[in-house]
Amino acid sequence: MPLVRLFLSAVAFLTRFPVPGWAHPDADGLARAMCVFPLVGALLGVVNAGAAWALWHVVPRDITALVLVALPVLMTGALHHDGLADTVDAVGGGFSRERRLAIMKDPHIGTYGVISVVLLILAQFSIFKNFPNERRLCLALVAAPALARVPTVLLPFWLNYARAEGGKGKFVEKLKVWQVVVAFLLALAVAYACLGVAGFYATGAMLVICGVAGRYFQSSLGGITGDTLGATSIVSETVILGMLSFL
Repeated sequence: MPLVRLFLSAVAFLTRFPVPGWAHPDADGLARAMCVFPLVGALLGVVNAGAAWALWHVVPRDITALVLVALPVLMTGALHHDGLADTVDAVGGGFSRERRLAIMKDPHIGTYGVISVVLLILAQFSIFKNFPNERRLCLALVAAPALARVPTVLLPFWLNYARAEGGKGKFVEKLKVWQVVVAFLLALAVAYACLGVAGFYATGAMLVICGVAGRYFQSSLGGITGDTLGATSIVSETVILGMLSFL
């Protein structure tokens, strides 16, 4: 599959950006496209960084922070926020593996889920508002979402799909080692290009979160679901941004 098609397939899956019909992937195409998920994260970051650069000296810092929180929601259709809400609802309201998976499948969002999303938004707002300077913020906005897409590739390769139907899922079961390696190296390259040595610290934080989340999902759910991937991604991104605001 040509690189352009790989990238557009990943964009079609992870964002609301319009792409040609031929780029929308099937299961095989999506599995191959997962290796460039970090580049899609970087693209989202570039858009957000552009907004930060345009607004930093024009509007109050609160308005800039609000825009930076809202833009990813619009660009992704709240894909990862929804995953976070469903995952926290399942963890908070379920006392067995079967019950947690049933809650996660319910399209309604419960109290735990709402609170988790509100807290995440407040955390991101505070982080963006208190970044020390415009340049560091713009670079962090590109690096963090690129790194945060690595768990969405690494966890499915590492763990089983938690639901009985579909084995490891229609596309997750098709992941290969090279796709995971390429995704990691792309994210690492973006992080280093943006942050220098701090990019390695950010990568380490992402791997720690990924490891802790993976062990927890394996013990509580028997593996991963799409919602847990979204939750791990957005939590990783927020933690990385918070860490970079102090480095």
